[in-house]
Amino acid sequence: MKPRKTKELEWQQLGNVYLLIDKQNNKTFTLDAISFLVWMQCDGSKDLEDLVDLFAINGNRDIVRSAVLNILENLKSLNLVEW
Repeated sequence: MKPRKTKELEWQQLGNVYLLIDKQNNKTFTLDAISFLVWMQCDGSKDLEDLVDLFAINGNRDIVRSAVLNILENLKSLNLVEW
């Protein structure tokens, strides 16, 4: 599984959240900072383990893997990523 964005979207930071703007479909999506960072890394070149490597610190890989997978599934349900 190598997730990639379904399309490039404009974005803005609003306090502690990020707003993704789909001008073509007149939609916006609000992401927390971690979900935004995961979305930004979804370029089709990294698999789940690569993403875990980016976010894991001090051997917390299982927790990070679970969190990243949950975020990816949420992003997929919003049609923001595909794999």
